[in-house]
Amino acid sequence: MHRALSLVGTGLLAATLTLAAACGEDDNADDGSELEDVVSIDGSEADVKVLDNTFNDENISVASGTKVVWTNDGRQDHDIIPNDDGDWGVDPDDFEAGAVYEHTFDEPGTYRYYCSLHGSETSGMIGAVVVEEP
Repeated sequence: MHRALSLVGTGLLAATLTLAAACGEDDNADDGSELEDVVSIDGSEADVKVLDNTFNDENISVASGTKVVWTNDGRQDHDIIPNDDGDWGVDPDDFEAGAVYEHTFDEPGTYRYYCSLHGSETSGMIGAVVVEEP
């Protein structure tokens, strides 16, 4: 009886570890497929309006080589912080009301970002740029 329980316990442990490993792999693969309301923008430039607590459009899809231009049309200072510690983004001192920030995305992938003054990496004022092969 103890041997049967041991085998069942070992099987459950193996299944749990396999499931945990599979979940870890999915967390690292971010192709933007779970994003909602992704607006596809054609052309060499994509505009994102930054209003008082939103990015408009929040999630966009562009071809690699597209320049994304964020314009602070609100009344408050904002920043743009990449979730992945990328080498792009803008500080609040450089993105006050009326300011413009731009960055060209050359590599395919999903680039998530947020405003640290009005949100966090996962809630509040968040956005994403999904860059696809042309």
